[in-house]
Amino acid sequence: MYGSSCYFAPPVDTSAVSGVAFFAEHVPTEFEATAHYLKDAVGADIEPLGELPEKAPVAVTTDAGAFLSAFLVNLVTFIGVILMFGPLRRMVQKPVFSAMLFAFAAGALLACAFFLLLFESTHLIGVGWKTAGGHCLAMGCHDPCGHGLLMMARGQRESSSSDPERTNQEDSEKEPTELQGMDEAQKFRAKARLLGAVIIGDFFHNLCDGFFIGAAFQGCGNAFGWSVAAGTILHELPQEIADFVILTGPVAKLSTLKALAFNFLSGLSVLMGALIIAATPVDDSLVGLILAFGGGVYLHVGATDCLRKMYDPKLTFGERLLAFVSFGIGAVCIGLILIGHEHCIPEGRRGRS
Repeated sequence: MYGSSCYFAPPVDTSAVSGVAFFAEHVPTEFEATAHYLKDAVGADIEPLGELPEKAPVAVTTDAGAFLSAFLVNLVTFIGVILMFGPLRRMVQKPVFSAMLFAFAAGALLACAFFLLLFESTHLIGVGWKTAGGHCLAMGCHDPCGHGLLMMARGQRESSSSDPERTNQEDSEKEPTELQGMDEAQKFRAKARLLGAVIIGDFFHNLCDGFFIGAAFQGCGNAFGWSVAAGTILHELPQEIADFVILTGPVAKLSTLKALAFNFLSGLSVLMGALIIAATPVDDSLVGLILAFGGGVYLHVGATDCLRKMYDPKLTFGERLLAFVSFGIGAVCIGLILIGHEHCIPEGRRGRS
C-alpha cells in the first residue's frame, strides 16, 4: 500500500536465488517520490540489469573491415617500386634472399591454411550437412578444387622462369634462351602468353583472395577476417616482387610504370571478390566451403610456389638453414593470432563447436 506520504515496502528474500524478476502493470519509477523503488538490506539503491522492452541489438557490420583489408592487399602490388633502387634489386636477385622471402611466405600461408581456414571450415560446413559422409565429401572436394584452380590458372607462368637471378641487369640485353631461334611473330606470341599468364592468373588468384577475406569477415567476424588478411598480405609481398621481376624481365620487357600498372589492375580483383561476398547472403555452410577452398589454394601456393625456393641447389647448408628459420617466423606470425582465438562462430550465427 502507498499513499501521498507513506510507502509499503515488503521485504524480498533473495538469499537462495541468483536473480529476481519483477513484473508490474506500471513503470517502477512511478512509485518513487523521495526514495528509490528498490533497495538492499542496508538501504543502498539497486538498479536492474535489464528492463522490458529490450533494446534492439545494434547490428555490427564487417564490410568495412573486409574492404579495408582487401585494399591493403591491393596496395602490396606496388612493392615492385623497391626494385627501382639498384642495391635492392641486386639483393633480390640473390638466391638466398629469394629463398628466405618465399620461405617466410610459405610459413605464413601454410599456417593460415592449417591453423585457421581448414580447421574452422570443418565446423561451419557441418551446419549444412546432416551426415558425416556428406560433411567429409564437401570438405574433401573443395580443398582439392583449390589446388586445381591454381594449377590451371598459373601453369603457363611456370614455363617461363620467375627466378630473379634470371633477369640480372647485366644480362638484360641478351636474348633469353626461350626466345632464341624465334622470329618476331613467335616472340610476340611468347610475350603475350607470358603477360596473359601473369596478369590473368593473378587476377583470378586475387579474386579468390577477395572471396576468402570477405567470407572470413562475414562468416567469422573481424578478428578472424584480419587474421586471414594478414596471411594474404604476407604471401603477396614476395609474390608481387616475383611478378614485377617477370614483367620487367627479358621476355615481357615492360617498363617499371607499365609493370606496376598491370600489377595494380590485376590486383583490383581482390576488392571485387570482397564486394561480391558482401553483396551476397551466404550461410554458414557456404562460408565453410569457401574457407575450405581457400585452404586448398593457400596450401598449393605455399607448398609449390613458395616452399620449393628453399630447395634451390645453389643454396649452401647455412643459407638453407636461414630459409628454414624464415619459414618458422612466418608460421609463428600467424600462430600468434591464435592467442585468445575462439571458433569462428560469430554472435547470432549457428555452428558446431
